[in-house]
Amino acid sequence: MAKQEKEQQPHVLLVVLKAWLPRIVGTTLVLLAIGFTGERVAVKVIDPQTMQIKSVQVEGMFVHVQPLAVKQVAASFSQHGFLGVDVGHVKLAIEALPWVKQASVRRIWPDTLYVSVEEQTAAARWGERGLVSPDGELFFPQDVAEFSQLPVLMGPGSHGVLVLAQYRKLRGLLDGHTLTIAKLKQDERRAWVVTLSSGIKLLLGRKESEARLSRFIDIYPTVLMKWVRTIDEVDLRYTNGFAVRWNAVTGKENEIAQS
Repeated sequence: MAKQEKEQQPHVLLVVLKAWLPRIVGTTLVLLAIGFTGERVAVKVIDPQTMQIKSVQVEGMFVHVQPLAVKQVAASFSQHGFLGVDVGHVKLAIEALPWVKQASVRRIWPDTLYVSVEEQTAAARWGERGLVSPDGELFFPQDVAEFSQLPVLMGPGSHGVLVLAQYRKLRGLLDGHTLTIAKLKQDERRAWVVTLSSGIKLLLGRKESEARLSRFIDIYPTVLMKWVRTIDEVDLRYTNGFAVRWNAVTGKENEIAQS
């Protein structure tokens, strides 16, 4: 009896396989078909012609930035399609515009790019052609004529942050006095030169610039103010005094006043 049962097992297994084989094969073919179909659908969805960018929305407080220019830059990436466009590349391209401080770019389903722009502001001029933001960032718009009332900062390389910080320190010393800074320059030797709104230049040197300016503030009302129209330059790099260079109108030679 046991021998007969053993002989029947292969027969039963064969019957089961015959019954299930069509189902297994059919299911496999269906899954493969779905997989290939899904791949074709994915390719079609990513195709720029299928998912096109149809509009660009721009938001921000604009004074100098032209919203149309921002739209044109963003629209230049539309050939990549809604899903294919690299929003990081769009962001960098928009931030390359002269008055743009920073931008954020995102997709809005199903066919829109949304751009938010923060515009630069100017705290001072940088040389003849540039501007300095309140953060010390340098930027160079096409026209800076309207900012002629701002102080001029200058320095080697692009040290906008350093020069702006020094300007703020020195300006703070002058608060409450009748003196204002029209220009601050750091030369190649890292020495500081201040030009006051009266036209007088102050040579402060590389070190102790704040102490030297404070010394000038102390002596100016009683010693130098009456000569303001004839002074060209005051050299404050002396330990116990200062040197005055008169302008060409006076015809005087340099004089040194000891404190």
